[in-house]
Amino acid sequence: MKIIKLIFNVIWTISLENIFKWLTMGWKWAWSKTKVDDNAIAALKEVKNRLENASDEMEDVVDALKGKKINPNGKAKKA
Repeated sequence: MKIIKLIFNVIWTISLENIFKWLTMGWKWAWSKTKVDDNAIAALKEVKNRLENASDEMEDVVDALKGKKINPNGKAKKA
């Protein structure tokens, strides 16, 4: 009886391991078919660019409020 239990235990364990391996492989395959990572990276780059542009604009606004003269290249003249 102990041998039969051991055999069923081994078969059950191996089957569960295979099931989880297949599920893991399926999950990786399905995730590789999505563009979530690419879209997240593109969104992050866009946010970074907008943040840098907003920072530059705020510097220009501060310079304008202080009454600094502006160079032709768009930057404030150094005092």
